[in-house]
Amino acid sequence: MTSGRWLGWQTALDEPDFVQPCEAPAPTPPVSARPRQLSVTQVETWMRDPYAIYARHILNLRPLDIIDADPGAAERGTMIHDALDRFVRQYPDKMPANVLHVLRETGIAAFGDALALPGVWAFWWPRYERITEWFAEMEAVYRQDVRKTHTEVGGQLKVGSGETEFTLIAKADRVDELYDGTISIIDYKTGGPPSTTDISLGFAPQLPLEAAIAQAGGFAGAKPAPVSSLEFWRLSGGDPAGERRPAGKDIDALAQAALLGLTELVARYSDPDTPYLSQPDPSHAPAWSDYIHLARVLEWSSIEGGGE
Repeated sequence: MTSGRWLGWQTALDEPDFVQPCEAPAPTPPVSARPRQLSVTQVETWMRDPYAIYARHILNLRPLDIIDADPGAAERGTMIHDALDRFVRQYPDKMPANVLHVLRETGIAAFGDALALPGVWAFWWPRYERITEWFAEMEAVYRQDVRKTHTEVGGQLKVGSGETEFTLIAKADRVDELYDGTISIIDYKTGGPPSTTDISLGFAPQLPLEAAIAQAGGFAGAKPAPVSSLEFWRLSGGDPAGERRPAGKDIDALAQAALLGLTELVARYSDPDTPYLSQPDPSHAPAWSDYIHLARVLEWSSIEGGGE
């Protein structure tokens, strides 16, 4: 008997008698089990991948942390956010004379024990130092218009009414009250910010929804006021180290459109027959999801693709 026959038998052990195609999941939990509160970032997930909201907020499933894993991009973003937040909280009014030294100290505190890791010390820390140089220069100019700063500030806004009432929550990186009576909102991004196209089409509603909350006086400590500036501050530490990117030109229109879109979304999912589909529009699927394997996306998407 040849070895090929043995190998053939071995291969046959893993071959099923038949293949049952997997359909895309479409769970329809009772309305009473559906979330009545989400954050501005989770609203984007709700639009792009409703199944992820179902898995996280209805099934209460959370990914397990990898044991003894080195910090990744998300942790880097958290550390840089924390370092800048510490700086702004310590000096909410006037910039210190030794601003770069202070930013270095807040960075050391925020990075903590991670600075002992070779990759963090060799690659992340030099980027952070370049960010501090850009941030110090930009912050000095920006603060000339700022009357009062609110950092890592929580906010909320009620949407809908009666059985469809929904609470939108947020924690904004910066909500600044300006001398002209308007509000400026900043979101720090260590990765790439969303495109103006995605924002205008409603697929990246975070900042427009934060603008709607600010206009309604929903942020703690900040009075209701028009929003005159809505920006991403991209903090890459590369070339350039930082960059200010406006979310759009007509802020009021963006806020109202995002709020209308959320209201329609709330009403749609108040219908018990509306399913929590997995990535209903592949062209606007999220860049990452913790629940792709549970939704078995690779199985049903390849089957649907093959049938076209």
